[in-house]
Amino acid sequence: MYTMEQAERLAAEALRQKFGEWSDQVALFGNGEFATKKGDFFYFGFQSTKYIETRDEKYFDYGPNCISVHSETGECHFLDIHEVLTLNPFKTD
Repeated sequence: MYTMEQAERLAAEALRQKFGEWSDQVALFGNGEFATKKGDFFYFGFQSTKYIETRDEKYFDYGPNCISVHSETGECHFLDIHEVLTLNPFKTD
């Protein structure tokens, strides 16, 4: 079973792999606000590093910008917009 910290490292590595040479352009986002565990999955939001640094909306990356990490296997998955809307992973009840 992975911890939140381990899952966060896996998610960050998945971002580096997916974005390759552009990996310095995106990062996990939210200082915990966009990091949660629901059921068997951890969910992490990510955003452009320029937006994270400046909070200037011209740098905001629109889209699902969410990655899940399975708590048992560590498998990472980039969610599509339909998954994000269905799961709403960062909504608190």
